[in-house]
Amino acid sequence: MNQKQMEYFLEVYRQGNIQSAADKLYVSRQGVSKMLKTLEEELGQLLFIRNPHGLVPTDYANALLPHVQRLLAEYRSIASMSTLASQSKSVVTIYALDHIMAYLGAEFLLNFHHAYPDIILSTVDTTDDAALKGVLEKQCNFAIVTGEADKNRFEAEPLFFSRYCARLHRQHPLAGREKIDYADLEGARIVSKGRAYQCFRHNIDKYILLPGLNVDIVAETADEMIITDLILRHQAINLSYDYSAVLNNHPDIISKPLGTGDDIGQTVYLVLLRLAKTSVPSY
Repeated sequence: MNQKQMEYFLEVYRQGNIQSAADKLYVSRQGVSKMLKTLEEELGQLLFIRNPHGLVPTDYANALLPHVQRLLAEYRSIASMSTLASQSKSVVTIYALDHIMAYLGAEFLLNFHHAYPDIILSTVDTTDDAALKGVLEKQCNFAIVTGEADKNRFEAEPLFFSRYCARLHRQHPLAGREKIDYADLEGARIVSKGRAYQCFRHNIDKYILLPGLNVDIVAETADEMIITDLILRHQAINLSYDYSAVLNNHPDIISKPLGTGDDIGQTVYLVLLRLAKTSVPSY
């Protein structure tokens, strides 16, 4: 799902009518219809139902709406990183947690290039620890990581909060739950990113291993193909962030909030060296 698809979806949702959405977007009715159809095909889900009064969003569209609103807000926020443009370098490098740049999408890179054509934005997917090490060793200019960084060494600006979620097959015994508590995972087959990531140490260690829950961790991997295969063919449950779940849609995989508190999750931060001459951008 790219930025344009999200903008079209949001306007159709707001207007409840394709022609009204097209007028607001200053595009043709056919363009909106085509984009909507393409998006539904990509997601494998019907987003709107036609009735005599216009378009009615499906349950899937209602669930997708807050993610789209947040994605667009975060896109605009990160795209305004004027600090990057002020760097006296031809290349600015960001070490980012896996999937963050995919979350922003190709449109983010293209728009940045359009705004700052003299700067090449180089992005590298990695782990939280490796990204922070890259900043310390000046291998990169910025890091995008989860969890608070050492305030003595880094300046950190919060970008967004991402909740933990559980991704599972829609036929899994737990699929009917509105949300999944950690206690529900007793005896479950689990796949997660692994202990190289802060989310594993914060999530698995704190809420599963320390309380003594009996789970079967079959794999620790960030490879989405392996995760999808384990979910679909082996009834595994993937513990991840909700932003990552939005990126990897499959008609037979559903996502459920994980945990009982509203704060079960982590904040994603933009990080740079505290002693750097440039300042953290304002959002």
